[in-house]
Amino acid sequence: MACTVSARLVAPVARHVALASARGLSGRAACLSRPVIAHASPRRCARDAHRAVRAARPSARASPGRGLAAHASRALCARAAAGDVDGDGAALYDAVVVVAGGIEDDGTLPAWVVSRLDFAAAEYARHAAARPDATPPTYVVLSGSATPHKPPPVARGGFTYHESTAMAEYLMRRWDVPAAALLKDTASMDTIGNAYFSLTLHAAPRGWRAVRVVTSRFHMGRTRAAFEWVFGLSGGGGGGAPKIELAFHATPDDGLSAEVVAARAEREAASEAALRANQARVATLPAFAEWLYTTHMCYAVGRQHEIGAFEEMKNDPALKSY
Repeated sequence: MACTVSARLVAPVARHVALASARGLSGRAACLSRPVIAHASPRRCARDAHRAVRAARPSARASPGRGLAAHASRALCARAAAGDVDGDGAALYDAVVVVAGGIEDDGTLPAWVVSRLDFAAAEYARHAAARPDATPPTYVVLSGSATPHKPPPVARGGFTYHESTAMAEYLMRRWDVPAAALLKDTASMDTIGNAYFSLTLHAAPRGWRAVRVVTSRFHMGRTRAAFEWVFGLSGGGGGGAPKIELAFHATPDDGLSAEVVAARAEREAASEAALRANQARVATLPAFAEWLYTTHMCYAVGRQHEIGAFEEMKNDPALKSY
């Protein structure tokens, strides 16, 4: 399976390299666009795919938050000593969580979600090459049910066609990622739900220690705030569970116009600020569950009547990003 998945990664690699070239990048990333990748060994394919994606994304050193970068560096050194890295020294993870990002009325996935999934496929191939005897070498969590901002598409039999179901079908059909490596979250309806249900349905029960979270660039600030808050509670609760190390990867905002990205940025900034403020007040997992299920529109019974009132975003350009 690793060979099949790796060999099929040429298309997303080429796409990420093209994006890199558009941003003025060259050198090794550009060299990786050569078709010879398709004929390399599974380990080489996965490694080159990871390098191309890594070269195409902005450098972590260019961002603020040097303390976080230093912490990540120390964590990587510790993991290298424990053998939790691949042949290139890149960290390996128990799971890659792909945050859902919307679905079209006909059940197809928008371009920015496909970008997230293509990166997840590259990560699965990299882990398969580094852990050839592991089954699975890493999990891919597909987190998302629907959005409260528009009606969901309907699947066979009249059931809701969950975003995570569409995402799983894409990875299996396009990249041959095995079903046994894919885990769904069909409960979350927003980013904080993505974090909570990824933790409580999958990460905590399986005792994961390291998780990589993938979303689009426009959505990364809120995603980081949500996952750092919720996963940070897992090591401080009463169960004595170990703290789960988080890493984040932002994929391009493919398929979104500048107008839509700008409109979404305003919403994202407000949501991130609200999450950080709530984090200061809610400091335990039981308190978080109480907050989520008694106050949040998507999960509180007292607010369930608000679901389906779509007038708020009817004329908002940001609706096109859901």
